[in-house]
Order: sequence, then C-alpha cells, then structure tokens
Amino acid sequence: MNSMNRRNSLLILMFSFSFFSFSVKAQDEQLESRSDTVALKLSQALDNALHNNSQLQQSKIDALIAKEQSREADAAFLPQLNFNYSAVISNDPLNAFGFKLKQQRATQADFNPVLLNDPGITHNYYAELSFNQPILNLDAIFSRASARSHAKMKELSRQRRQEYLRLQVAQTYLQLGLSYKSYAVVQDAVKTSTSFLKRAKDMYQRGLIQQADLLEAEAFHLKMLSQLQQAETAIINTSDQLSLLMGKESAVVYQVDTIHWSFPTVSIADLSNRTDLLAYRAGIQSAKKNVIAQKMRFLPRLNAFGSYQFNDKRAFKFNRSSYLLGLNLSWQLFSGTQNIHKVRSALLQRDKAVSMLSEAEQKSRIEYDRTKRQYTDLELEKKQVALMVQQTQLAYRMQQDRYEQGLSSTSDLLRIQSQLSQQRLGYASVQFKQNLTIAYLRFITSTQE
Repeated sequence: MNSMNRRNSLLILMFSFSFFSFSVKAQDEQLESRSDTVALKLSQALDNALHNNSQLQQSKIDALIAKEQSREADAAFLPQLNFNYSAVISNDPLNAFGFKLKQQRATQADFNPVLLNDPGITHNYYAELSFNQPILNLDAIFSRASARSHAKMKELSRQRRQEYLRLQVAQTYLQLGLSYKSYAVVQDAVKTSTSFLKRAKDMYQRGLIQQADLLEAEAFHLKMLSQLQQAETAIINTSDQLSLLMGKESAVVYQVDTIHWSFPTVSIADLSNRTDLLAYRAGIQSAKKNVIAQKMRFLPRLNAFGSYQFNDKRAFKFNRSSYLLGLNLSWQLFSGTQNIHKVRSALLQRDKAVSMLSEAEQKSRIEYDRTKRQYTDLELEKKQVALMVQQTQLAYRMQQDRYEQGLSSTSDLLRIQSQLSQQRLGYASVQFKQNLTIAYLRFITSTQE
C-alpha cells in the first residue's frame, strides 16, 4: 500500500512538473513576443520622462495657467477700450431734441413748442469709442502682487513634481536592476537544481537514495522554476512601469546598467532650499498680500473715463463728433459685512499657510534624520548578509561532498541550497535599498546626482 502511494505521488509530481514546464515555456514565448530588449541608461530614462511624462506635462500646464491668471491682474493698470455702433429711433421729445443737438443740426425752428412737444420720429446713428483708465486702486495693486506670488508657488510646485518624477524613474530603474539580479540568482539556482535532479535520478536508479529523496529533489526543482517565472514576470512588469513614466509604449523589455551610488555629501542646511518649502513660502507671501488687498477695499478709488462719439441721422455716416473726459473718485462706505468677512477669510488662509510651512519643515527634518539612520543600518545589514553568503557557500560545498559520500540527506542539501539562493537575493535587495535610500535623500534635499 505504501509502495502504491509513493508511486501515485511520483506520478502526480511528474505530471505537475510537465504542466509547469509547459507554463514556463509559455512565459518564455511571452518574452520573445515582445520587441528586442533595449539597453537603457538612467540618464536616458530621466531625459525621456522629463520630456514625455503626462503628469509632468499637466503640472507644466498648471504653472502656465497660474502665470496667465496672474497677468489678468494687469488689467488694474491698463486702460479698457470699448467700441460700439448703435441705431436708435424715438419720438420722445427729450431724446429727439437731444439727437439733433448731438448731430449738430438743431435750428431756430426746432424750438417751436409744437415741434418740441411732438417731434415725430427721429433717427440717430452713432459710433462710440469709450475708455476707462484706472489711476489709483490700492486693492488691485496688492491683488496683482498676490497673484504673482501664487504663480511663483505653482512654478515651484512644478519643479517639485519634476524632482519627484526623477525619484520615481530612479526607483523603477533600480527595481528593474534588482529584478534582473533576482532572475540571475534564480537562474543559477535552476541550473543547480537541474543538475542535482539529474544526479538524484541516477542515484535513485542505482538504489542509492529513496523515492522520497527523489520526490524532494523534484519538488525543489519545481519551486526554482516557479521563482524563475516570477522573476521573468517582474522584469516585464517593471519595464512596463518604466515605459509609463517615460511616456513610451509598453511593448519593450529594458536592459539596465548596474548602479552603485556613494552616499551624498549633504547637510540639514540643504533642506532650506527644497522647492516644496520654497513653494510654501511663496504661498505665504501670496496670502499676506491678499490680506492687504482685502483691507485696501475700504479705501476710495480714483479712475479716469472718457468717450468719443460720431452722430448722424443716416446710417454709417460719421459727420458730427464729440468727446467726454472725466475723473471718478468712488468710495464704497458700506457693503454690508462683505469686505469684513473677506479680510477675516484672507487672514485665516494666511495662518493656514504658515502652519503648513511649519509642519512641512518639521517633517523634512524628521525625514532627513530617518533616512541617514536607515542608510547606516543598511551598511551594517549589507556586511552581515555578505558574511552569511560566504558562510552558506562554504557550508553548501561541504554538504554537497557529504551527500555524494552518502553521509547527508537530500533535505539537508536542498535546505542549504535554498538558504544560499535567499541570501544572494537578500544581498541584492540590500544594495537596492541602499541606492534607493540615496535617491530619496537627494530628493528630500533637492540635490541631483
């Protein structure tokens, strides 16, 4: 009965192995169905992303919108010109007499009381060019200054978005490099497991090992093949993500360079030049100037106005002209409580902007200290993992010699082989984390490699 169960287990495992081999072959065909592998340097990836990334293009448009909106405030200093042409008809005595005066064709007969009271139908066609020239509007002056500070904040935000995109590209590029390293480690493990499985089958046929040992070797080989397939999938997925960041079609598998960055020389003083903190400061300036602008609404305004007219009793004739020039001093003494609440709202927005800057500065210092400590921890972890890899390599060679001499079990050898693969992957992972930590430190200090 036990013999039959072992035979069934062996058949099931061999069927699983055949099915999984078919899946791996399908995965390889998926890789081959894509375009040729393209070698890509990090500088090329960054350049493509800065020129083609859709989110960065949107942030550029936002900055341009804010800049154009700030220019709208220039209307507070530039004249406003209007031209219109009108045709009117009236039998109103006052209007009829006024039309004749504008057309400069009034006569002594027009003062006849009968004609004045019943002038009949009178036409007037007139063209008018009018203008308004702001002279002194203190609220508009500070509103324009506030709008310009807001536009500066948007431009700094765009620069910060660009820096974040660089971090995203570097992170994805490093992740793709880690995927290739993982693939290489697992591929080496597959080669080892294939060789070991072939040797185990030979030893089983000679009666040197039990069927359970052969089944364990088969299972380990299947596990390595599964990890190899996962590594291939990771390469494809990460290449697609990199294509998205660069604004490219996701039909390419990229080959990347190995990167070893050194720890940058930065200090906490570099945090003051971070573009997001500068954006917060520009926002505060905008809010402060808006407070002043709202307060200036309580003061009078001085504006000039004027018009130039052509009047005629016939259409599209411009025989008689006149002009009007003047100054207007206006003072809105009371507007309910509208202006008061606008001032209070502007004050609250200013206080909120100050609070946001204080919070961002505090977070930046915490992130800086935490990132430096994290790098120190990774340095120690890297040394420990490297030592463990060396020790496991030595233990594997010793265990392999013992196994060939029949002094060790299959499970012991496979366990050490699995440990060695995991530790090699762990070493590659630590290197990836170190590079990523350096990239993040450059990001939070607004420094470039």
